[in-house]
Amino acid sequence: MREVDVAIVGAGVAGCCVARECARFALKVAVFEAGLDVADGATRANSGIVHAGYDPKPGTRKARYNVEGAKLYPQWASELGFPYINNGSMVLAFTEAELEAIRGLRERGEHNGVEGLRVIDARELRELEPNVSPEALGALLVPTGAICDPYQVAFRAAENAARNGVEFNFSSKVVGIEPVQTPTADSAQAVAAGSARPAAVEPARGAGYILHIEGAQGDVAEAVHARVVVNAAGVHTDEIHDMVAPHAFSITPRRGEYNLMDTDMGGLFAHTMFQAPTKAGKGVLVAPTVHGNMLVGPNAVPQGGKDATATTAEGLAAITSAAKKTYPALNMRARITTFAGVRATGDTGDFEIGEVPSAPGFFDIACFESPGLTSAPAVAVDMAACIAEKLNAAENHQFNPVLSLPALFKNMNEEERRAAISVNPDAGHMLCRCNEVTEADVAFVLHTKLPVLCLDALKWRTGATMGRCHGGFCMPELAKVVAREAGIAPSELPKRFAGSRIVAEAPENYVELVRNESNRAVGGVADAAAKLEGESESSEEGLSSNVQANQGKAGGFKVEEPAPAVPDADGFKAGALSASFEAGVETGALQTLEVSIAARSSLEYDVAVIGGGAAGIAAAASAARKGASVVLVDRESHQGGILKQCIHNGFGLHRFGEELTGPEYASRELATLEGLNVRVVRDASVLRVKNGGEGARDISVEIVSPQGEQTISAGAAVLATGSRERGAGALGTPGTRPAGVFSAGSAQNFMNLQGCAPGSNVVILGSGDIGLIMARRLTFAGARVAGVFEINPTPSGLRRNIVQCLDDFGIPLHTSTTVVGIEGASKLEAVIVSKVDDHYAPIPGTERRIPCDTLLLSVGLIPENALATDAGVALDPMTGGAIVDDNFETSAAGLFACGNALHIHDLVDFVSDEGDHAGASAARRALRRSVTPHATPPAATSREGSAPTRAGEGVRYIVPQFVHSQTSRVTLRFRTSAPFENASIVIEKRLANGEVELVKRRRVLVAVPAEMQSVALAGDAFAGAKEIMIRIEPKEAGEANDRAKSGGSDGSENAPEAGDIAKSNGATGPNSATESGVATKTAPASAQGEEANRE
Repeated sequence: MREVDVAIVGAGVAGCCVARECARFALKVAVFEAGLDVADGATRANSGIVHAGYDPKPGTRKARYNVEGAKLYPQWASELGFPYINNGSMVLAFTEAELEAIRGLRERGEHNGVEGLRVIDARELRELEPNVSPEALGALLVPTGAICDPYQVAFRAAENAARNGVEFNFSSKVVGIEPVQTPTADSAQAVAAGSARPAAVEPARGAGYILHIEGAQGDVAEAVHARVVVNAAGVHTDEIHDMVAPHAFSITPRRGEYNLMDTDMGGLFAHTMFQAPTKAGKGVLVAPTVHGNMLVGPNAVPQGGKDATATTAEGLAAITSAAKKTYPALNMRARITTFAGVRATGDTGDFEIGEVPSAPGFFDIACFESPGLTSAPAVAVDMAACIAEKLNAAENHQFNPVLSLPALFKNMNEEERRAAISVNPDAGHMLCRCNEVTEADVAFVLHTKLPVLCLDALKWRTGATMGRCHGGFCMPELAKVVAREAGIAPSELPKRFAGSRIVAEAPENYVELVRNESNRAVGGVADAAAKLEGESESSEEGLSSNVQANQGKAGGFKVEEPAPAVPDADGFKAGALSASFEAGVETGALQTLEVSIAARSSLEYDVAVIGGGAAGIAAAASAARKGASVVLVDRESHQGGILKQCIHNGFGLHRFGEELTGPEYASRELATLEGLNVRVVRDASVLRVKNGGEGARDISVEIVSPQGEQTISAGAAVLATGSRERGAGALGTPGTRPAGVFSAGSAQNFMNLQGCAPGSNVVILGSGDIGLIMARRLTFAGARVAGVFEINPTPSGLRRNIVQCLDDFGIPLHTSTTVVGIEGASKLEAVIVSKVDDHYAPIPGTERRIPCDTLLLSVGLIPENALATDAGVALDPMTGGAIVDDNFETSAAGLFACGNALHIHDLVDFVSDEGDHAGASAARRALRRSVTPHATPPAATSREGSAPTRAGEGVRYIVPQFVHSQTSRVTLRFRTSAPFENASIVIEKRLANGEVELVKRRRVLVAVPAEMQSVALAGDAFAGAKEIMIRIEPKEAGEANDRAKSGGSDGSENAPEAGDIAKSNGATGPNSATESGVATKTAPASAQGEEANRE
């Protein structure tokens, strides 16, 4: 039997803090946690508020420990290194009664010993917080309030404890405790009633307790003798208490739900903004987080299940509504996720802390609801001292209170980053762009004293997958790092709980393949690139080719491909997936690249292109053909962006005159770089882009790579950063957060590049093209696709994909239907779908449950513009991309944008086309600057001489948003807001005198929002224009206008009589009149469409 001095039940913030303080003494301490990680319960799903202590009733344990704990936090943060910000807090009053209430809170706080409290009026309130509701009459200002990362508090306390000798046991649920005086086999058997045979219980020596630990199969696998037991089991503390003592308190689990908003909103409030409290709690708060997000919530809803953390539609709606009382402008489009936690609300009205009188040596930390997080350090100090005194323990002179962990990359200064990369090049290889998490960050965390036993532990310790894309990009890469460092394939890696595997199946030799991958070739060195790519080709091909070899182990999942000589339905030849891409790279452009830039900290080029997808490659080639020196910066080892995983055909008909797969298209684009003055910097992430500098090269691009941190100076920069998928969190779908929910792009990466099977029973939400493609792909692999569910009344994907990917395989498409619930504690078990009305609200009574183990989300792409936003680029709220002119120049002078970073495309050919134009424009700007290097350009792009474009009836948006009349030719691209048949596209211009002239009318057979429309016009068509409008004219209106035509008039209701068009500014008339009967479909549809073409 294992012997310990102190057994701590539960590794939440209370248990971890007590463990740390007990390590100060010469005691053998063991922590037993039922989950796979620390902070697995209420601690993790917490507001992260360090309360000042004005709220608890004076004289209570809550009041005492709250104030004492808050005072300890700065010291603990300094010693342990967890994020902590003393931002202060406010309690808002909206009525005279609430003003009186906050005055009472001030008096209570002063009685509790809280310093600096004062009530401020509305004027001072708005000076401090200008975004607060104008309805607020005043507030209690609390300068000692603070915020922290609750998980990091627990983790770092635990890691410090472990490094000082404390033992942590995970997957170790305590199912029974009995006093040592009666240690019999019969009692152990009674604890495990109904389970397998328990472990033998030996007679124990001395006082104490026997703890029975549940095994993996639900049996009692181990008995542990402890002289002292600390009950820190959160919502289960009443159950643990009742094992050894008479019932003294009951825990009511109280659910708190939250919305987490994007970092774009993190700076709206400096203070933590409370509303005047109620009996249910401190109310819904709006607060910044230590990571720069905004947190909204929680509610406080009693519930039956102690471990149930599912969100609800009603709860999320309630906290959103309540938060708007504080911040009326709250925009839920900025939400990146939702979550819920369960609070341990006791029925005694106070914390239950200390040794239980009827059970000597048994200590409770119970009813530890708010302010439990704040109180934990103070409670731990007291409890450890009591335990040491009881056990007559000596001081541990080897105890080190300081935890020294390497700083995460995002928290390093420039000098620290340089030093870290010089020691380990992986410190410069970014895995998670959203949160700037490097490969070295991840690798280190995998080797800390506390083990990483699930993906969520990795997430919480590094921040990877916690950004706005929620792992859409980095999760497949994280899986590879875990396999390399820990030897665990994604099919064996839990998401959070035991049994919640990331994917259903991975190749048997997955770990070996990952470990055999060669080092990356960095910087575009010709010889090194050729050598390393030659070495890596076999290993990467091997990993991908397991798509064929990976035979069914997960519920009938298997991958079967047609004969090697015949392309399969997804357009690639068996056995040639990696080779088709790698060969194009190795024998094409990368062979011609010149010397490494490793030794140079500052680099100068005419044009810097950011992003190595279709748009970026085209922009680089186009700029170089104009005579510019070009650097192409890409975060990946092999360029091509998302095209590398799009192994189906349907690309290139417009650009290359033949149908290609995604890798083939990327290879063709890369081949255009051959012989051009283009340097490719691979495995490099751009940290910042700035304009407005001095000299010819007034644009600075700060990058980090395994070679170090460097600054590129350029005369222009092209933002070809692509797009990201909208994740599950942004949708706010109620329910649990189990394994088995993927963005369609992540699932495509796992399948096509890593040979993994996401699952065998699939539901797809959203009819975007990548979702349609994946429906077919999964069906070929042997999975069952229950259906595709689309919230809109019409499909989002291209008609060709609906026919070829759904209809041909009997996969149903359900429009006006969405997922309203997700079920499954660890692994996805089912989704609830419902019909929606015209306002997209679920229709009661139409819900149905669909069992599944995989949910794929194909719910749209969002232009990736974090760099653009930081650079001050104005974005179009409709497209999510930059506002540009016909040169593709943004509002920030010298910065150009194209491709999916600008607006979402359905054809990659047109992505490349925009890259061509943006690259050429950037080169012209840079070369002009080189002629007049001393002229200081304005920071903002001048729109003088250009006319704005405006989306009229039936049109969602137009790109570009400004057109110069002197341009030689311009292509207007736009999407309709609804489906149209036999309609007309009407392009008009408004003149200075207010008159409207027809520029072009074009008949379309079919126009749907899923397919982008484009119209190319000569620049002189817009001569004299003060505004350019595009609208869709329905069939009936068009016929009426046709009947109204006379003498050459176009028939538009706003057009002048015949001949008037030619009178304006000497123009000779529009480029063309009506193109009757010409369909607006500009090209055969790409099989991947809009979802394929992320750069």
